[in-house]
Amino acid sequence: MSNGYGGGFDHSMGEGGFSNDNASSQGSAVRSSMTPVTIKQINDASQPIPDANFSVYNVELNMISFVGVLRKVDVQTSAVVLTVEDGSGSIELRKWINASVSTPEAEAEKYSNDINKYVHVGGALKEFQGKKNVQNVAVYSVTDHNQVLYHNLSAIENHLKKQGVTAKPKVKEGSDGGSLFVPETAGNSMEDRALQVIRQYSNTMLEGVPATFVAQKLNISPEQAKAYCDGLSDAGQVYIGTDDTSYICI
Repeated sequence: MSNGYGGGFDHSMGEGGFSNDNASSQGSAVRSSMTPVTIKQINDASQPIPDANFSVYNVELNMISFVGVLRKVDVQTSAVVLTVEDGSGSIELRKWINASVSTPEAEAEKYSNDINKYVHVGGALKEFQGKKNVQNVAVYSVTDHNQVLYHNLSAIENHLKKQGVTAKPKVKEGSDGGSLFVPETAGNSMEDRALQVIRQYSNTMLEGVPATFVAQKLNISPEQAKAYCDGLSDAGQVYIGTDDTSYICI
């Protein structure tokens, strides 16, 4: 398994993966066609007709990529099965082994150092024996945890675009006389005000807007701020940052 992450899909995937034997322009086309997703999106996806591409909430899933933690490696007769979970769900990845090239045991050994660590996965979403499975799968170690957050934000952005949600204009600090309350066109509840703070500062606080910062801006207790932020997270309006006390809004 490659230990690189950024640009990992530029390299040859070897047996069962993508190949860089084609022209670089073709490789770029493959990478650009990958849809960033969460495992929940994969598990919720369905096919309109047999053998058609999977889709979920207007997002077509063919060549996909996701980030998760490698939890289990199983050796089978002619394949290695990897179990990956990302907090939203889990999925099995089946890598078929060419007996003339290697053995399942040897291939499984390549992943031993990545168990309970983040990996980046790419491949084609298919169905195998009635279960969703990623074929032609490529798995890379994640060495920069910023890539985990970046991927999840990319998946959220792609999902919102497919729903027709466009980015709102950024509000300059102080442009409303110093008030961080939401405009009259939006709700004026404390959750709405917390959302406005998170939305305004997510662009500069890339690891997440702390609940304590929201509390300061709204002149409420940290406990109250976290409760409002958690409510926004449960409603899917914000995303948990690098820890469970910081929040991001696209």
